[in-house]
Amino acid sequence: MNSQQERQLLDESAHWAARLASPECTAEERKAFESWRSRSPAHARAWTMVDRVEQGFNQLATDNAELLAMADAAFADSAAPRRDYRRWLPMALAASVAAVGMFVTAVTVLRPSAGVSMYASADAADGRRSLTLDDGSTIELDVNSAIEVEMTAAERRVVLLRGRALFQVAHDSARPFSVVAGAGRTVALGTRFQVDHHNDSVAVTLTEGSVSVTGLGNLDGQAELLQPGEQLSYAVEPRAWSKQVVDVQAVTGWERGRLVFHGTPLSEALAEVNRYVDRPIRLDDQSLAVLPVSGNFIAGDSDLVVSALLQTLPISADERGGEILLRSRSN
Repeated sequence: MNSQQERQLLDESAHWAARLASPECTAEERKAFESWRSRSPAHARAWTMVDRVEQGFNQLATDNAELLAMADAAFADSAAPRRDYRRWLPMALAASVAAVGMFVTAVTVLRPSAGVSMYASADAADGRRSLTLDDGSTIELDVNSAIEVEMTAAERRVVLLRGRALFQVAHDSARPFSVVAGAGRTVALGTRFQVDHHNDSVAVTLTEGSVSVTGLGNLDGQAELLQPGEQLSYAVEPRAWSKQVVDVQAVTGWERGRLVFHGTPLSEALAEVNRYVDRPIRLDDQSLAVLPVSGNFIAGDSDLVVSALLQTLPISADERGGEILLRSRSN
């Protein structure tokens, strides 16, 4: 990507930041933003850079007379309430034409000298990938997953662009380890946790240690501290933020090549199974979606999964067009 294309993406990111902060931003616009951000790794990277600059503005703006004047000018044409001045200040700056240029300039200055590395795993049953970072932390990437890693003297930062990853973090109190996924940031010093980013939903599951999760963008103001065995799920649209206790051995079973279900609705179990198979298993009868599934399955083997389901559920199966269709046995 050339510098002009990069600047264009940064400009688009800055304008999205301003629009998302507006009280007039609609649900359709937020969906359009998520679509824009997930369009390519370059889009996600541009948004991450602008997000970092926004954090810098949070610290800088209130102490800089020139930026305050720009914010006043932006607020003059904005519907943002004055009582939320500090919260909206970085976005008001982004809304001004001059500030968009400052965003781009600041991103250039703040670009880490060490650079950003991208890693991805294949979309196949054996596509999982193991990584060891320079600090000794390890990352297990599930199939069809992609991350960006940035290691600097001040922080260790990962962006989960899509898919699922299990992190074993090496302790380093001087350099916080954070994972950004969707509209949330998970921070840990030394711990083991999983982040699952599927479509617009994210689930953070803690197996060891402790992590803090904070909301970004539309989820700004949300925060949660997790203990081992807890899972936090969040999404922008529909807006969601909830915590629950889970079986971490079941949730992280994919790392061992196993899929473990305990009374899981059939539709959810099949979504998990289909991550790893060449022949997806579909429901030809949606009334079967709520049937509970329990068992320990080998990831990537459609025939074994279907065989087990046929023995435990009132269903039949047919193969059609490279798919396995499940229907009620009575039909």
